[in-house]
Amino acid sequence: MQIQLVRSATLIVEMAGARLLIDPWLAEKGKGRSYSGRAQSPLVNLPLSVAEVLDGIDGVLVSHLHSDHFDETAQRVIPKQVPILCHHRDAEAIRSMGFDEVRVVGEGAQVGSVLIRTTDGQHGPPEVLDDMGEVSGFLISAPGEPLLYWAGDTILCPQVVAVLTSEAPDAVVVHGCGALWDGKGPLVMDGAMVLETVRLAADAAVVVTHLDAVDHATVTRADLRALVSAGAIGADRLIIPEDGDILAF
Repeated sequence: MQIQLVRSATLIVEMAGARLLIDPWLAEKGKGRSYSGRAQSPLVNLPLSVAEVLDGIDGVLVSHLHSDHFDETAQRVIPKQVPILCHHRDAEAIRSMGFDEVRVVGEGAQVGSVLIRTTDGQHGPPEVLDDMGEVSGFLISAPGEPLLYWAGDTILCPQVVAVLTSEAPDAVVVHGCGALWDGKGPLVMDGAMVLETVRLAADAAVVVTHLDAVDHATVTRADLRALVSAGAIGADRLIIPEDGDILAF
């Protein structure tokens, strides 16, 4: 299995001959929205061209429809015949965008020999959930490959703990920017939650993404690396990739 961080939450996962794009946010730097009023996101450029991101993609996984996870640029440039895999709540909206093959994941959808299942999460504390709505993560597996748990836009909550303990994934991807909404949050994991996830996923490599790209974030790569340097967790357990980095498992 190979994972490439594109930017923020956007990943390319290669597994068992399939190339999957997760949560494509493809806008140019500063051409999206501001989430806090401080700056226009995304705060950084894509490390690859859009053509390179889309090259050879066998399917696109969409966890939810927030603009930093499936933006207007992605909706426009992704070929309409490419399979879009999503939670049932988002399927009709994605079909209305003109995509020809929208697959509801649920308990399992296949791309070649790769099996994808949705998982539950919580997009922040109770006081923001009416604004944030429901979110999903994905379990991605194939014969002879590591089990990948992409937790998605969620805090550390009972639903995430249940997946970590029941599924025992080999690799876990979490969002760790500690973003706020109108001063409330975090909407996704902060540093303390990332460290606790590493503790709970005792046999897994934990990859932290969704960093240094949105204007409502409170945690940076530098903050997380400082925790590693301080001995809060081993560098072999917590992986903090740069945009464009490729990780092999």
